[in-house]
Order: sequence, then C-alpha cells, then structure tokens
Amino acid sequence: MTDMERYPSYAACIAKALSGSRQPLSVDALLAEVANNRPLGKGARSAVYRAIQKLFQAVPVSPGRYGWLSHLLSGAAFRHPLTSEETRRGYLLLDELEHTVFFPQFFQHYRPDDRVLTIELFGGPTIHAEAAIEHKTWSLRLGQEFVDWIDELGGQNRDDILILVKDALRGCYELRLKLREIRDERAIEQRNIQMALLAEELVAEDRRTRTAMPTWELVARLIGRGFFADPIAPDDLHYVLHEYSMLRLTDGLGYQLDAGTAVRDMTRRFGSASAQAPLSNAFADWQFRDPGQGLTPYEEIESGEPMLDYESDLDDDDGVCPAYEQYLAEFYVSRPYAEPLEHEDFHLLEAELEMLVQLEQEFGRLLPEQLKRKHELAQRLFIDPDTLLDMGWDAPDDPASEDPPFWEN
Repeated sequence: MTDMERYPSYAACIAKALSGSRQPLSVDALLAEVANNRPLGKGARSAVYRAIQKLFQAVPVSPGRYGWLSHLLSGAAFRHPLTSEETRRGYLLLDELEHTVFFPQFFQHYRPDDRVLTIELFGGPTIHAEAAIEHKTWSLRLGQEFVDWIDELGGQNRDDILILVKDALRGCYELRLKLREIRDERAIEQRNIQMALLAEELVAEDRRTRTAMPTWELVARLIGRGFFADPIAPDDLHYVLHEYSMLRLTDGLGYQLDAGTAVRDMTRRFGSASAQAPLSNAFADWQFRDPGQGLTPYEEIESGEPMLDYESDLDDDDGVCPAYEQYLAEFYVSRPYAEPLEHEDFHLLEAELEMLVQLEQEFGRLLPEQLKRKHELAQRLFIDPDTLLDMGWDAPDDPASEDPPFWEN
C-alpha cells in the first residue's frame, strides 16, 4: 500500500476541516488540521493552497482565511423576480447565484444534484423541492402547493420571492412573497450599488490571472464576503451587474471590467435613488450544460480520475513572507496543475523585475528585449510593475541629508 492510499489527500483533509467548522479557518489552522490526519509533505503550505483552489466550497472570506460555502450561506437573503410562468407552473428558474444557494455542491463536479430540499412557505405549508430543467435552464421544482400559496397571497409576475437560507447543509430554506407595490426602492437600489461595487473589486483583484472571472466563482466570493447577510436583498445578479457595474459578461461564462462604460454606470449608480428599476430575466441565459461535454474547468475531476492529491516536491516553505504567499494564492488560481517557483527563486526574479523597473524609471525607456523581459516577469510573478515605482531609489543615501531628491530640485 502506497502513502497515497494510506493517507487522505490534502483536499480531503481540508474539505473535512472546513465542512466541520462553522467558523472560517486560517491557512495555519488548516495546516494543523491536515497534520492531524496525515504527515505533512514537502511544501505543505503550497499543497494546502493548491487543494483550496480545487474545492469550490472553500471560499476566501478575508486574506488567508477560508470558510465552507454551505456554512457561509446560513442566514443569507436573496431576491428572485417572479415570472407569470413560474407562478402558473410552480417552479423558479435559477441563475448561477440561486443555483449556488440551493445546491452549493453542484459547481464542484458539475453533476446533477438529487437531494430533496425542505422549503417553508411563509404563512403557508412546508413543501419539498428538487432540481429540474425548464427551457434548458436549471430550475427548482416547487409544485402545485407553491402555485396555491402564491395565488392565496395575491402574488403575480414581477413580485419578488425572498429566499432565506436556514441551513444550506441540510437543505432547509424559507420563501417569502414580497409584493411589488411594497418594495423599498431606495433601499434596494443602494444594495444594488453596493453589490456592483463589491463585484468590481473582486473581479479587479482577479484580473491579473485571467481575462474574466467565471460567474459561479464571483457568486461564491460575494457570499464569502458576507454581502447577503443583510436582510435587504439586492435585485437579481445579472440585472444588477449589467445596470449598475462596469462589468460585462464575456461569452456567457464570466465577468470582466469594461472601463469604457464608467461614465454611464456612474450616472446609473448615483442618479435618482427613487427611480424604479425594471426587472430582467437575463438569468434565463444560464443554460443547462452536460458535464460530459467538457465545458467546465473541472475536466480532470469529471473524467473519472481520482480526487487530486496535492503533495508537492517543493522545499518546505512554512513561514514564508506575505509576498510569496500572495504569489502562491494567485498561481494556484490560474495554473492549478503546474508547479510554482520556490521561495528563493521567486525573490530572485522579483529582484530582477525591480531592477528593470528602476532602469526604466531612471532612463525613461528600456531596450525592446528588456521591455519584453519586464512584461514576462510581471506576468509570471503576478506583480503589477507600477506598484514598484517610486520606491525611494532617488532619495539621499543619508536620511539626514538636506539634499532633496531630484524631483524637488
């Protein structure tokens, strides 16, 4: 029996630790949990980061801290705009956000989820619901009892359903009907603006590693930041990002920043807060995808190969500096199956990049081969060269010297 067969993988250890903890855990705490279940191999910290990037439910809540998505959903509130067909046939079409809310484990393997949910209809019966497909779109089948409940309360299309998460791990939820005429438009619009700004921040942080952030990952990050813990839920995801943010959907798979829309979006954000925003069914474009078609970023998992073991041949990098930890975090998002630089090698290349930035600042230009090398290093190290500017290279060697730096001469 090999060591891999004898001990659980890093991914299995981390999934067990996070799913068993109601509170987010730091990377150091996760290392300790892994050590309780198996020996730590070389580059244990790198292996932890690599495993985290492969677990959809392992969501960053702050730098170096991760929570389990099913736990992070507890107490959250989401708004769903009703359509006439939903109220007539008894189902809810799900966008990526709502799909994550009801079936948080789906995006790990992209396989249909057969669990039965318990749904409490506020002021009405408690029913059971399952995932279904309507118009080639994922949906939640609620049945005739849901139709009767809506009808009894006088609901109709363009009213809202408020989704409250009681216990996502056990599949327990509550639905409340919010009539259109009692919407607090000002408060909801403010929440729309807040979600748009946070989404832009998350995509901006991610754009050094890829062109667009997949929608399901953006959803998980928004939940991880605790945005939906507020009882006033924003409007549906795609409508808000289209109408209030500088983000644009790319090929239906992810969002990227579109700076060209900044003026228009600032007008939308800070225009009349009392304006009534129209609802949108943009989420209906979230089409059902067959995992066998290879359209997901988890092809290795879907192909039947065993869950990844994240041991690495790197030198032990426990206690590494924040810069290297940030590099590892960025690396395993964009290149999950490759090997990162060793700690010392990272700093050698970082020093070379700093030298090129210094030369460019001093001489005002670089030779073509030097400029190419600077861009290559920046991309490889996930470092924005602009952050290395004005680092005090032109200050006097003697801090007590009265000679001003050159820009003050």
